[in-house]
Amino acid sequence: MKNEPMEMFMQELRVQAFQNNVFIAMCNRVGRQEHAEFAGESLIVNPEGEVVFKADDREQLIIQEIDLEEVHRTRSKRPYIRTRRSDDYYNREW
Repeated sequence: MKNEPMEMFMQELRVQAFQNNVFIAMCNRVGRQEHAEFAGESLIVNPEGEVVFKADDREQLIIQEIDLEEVHRTRSKRPYIRTRRSDDYYNREW
């Protein structure tokens, strides 16, 4: 039994890619280690939050061509990064 919540990981990456207007690639382990069985299912998400590639549970090398212009297009449609107030969360003393 695989004990990783892959659906939750996928949804989290989709949101992060969408909010940050970036491609995200997640490489996940496969096989067993002690009492854990890893699901694999590495994936690549585009800046729209869409999964453009999802691997299965086998060990494999993924090569995926991406269009970096897609980042520029989504940032012009959704300029979330420009509207961030980074001064509110960087260089603070905790």
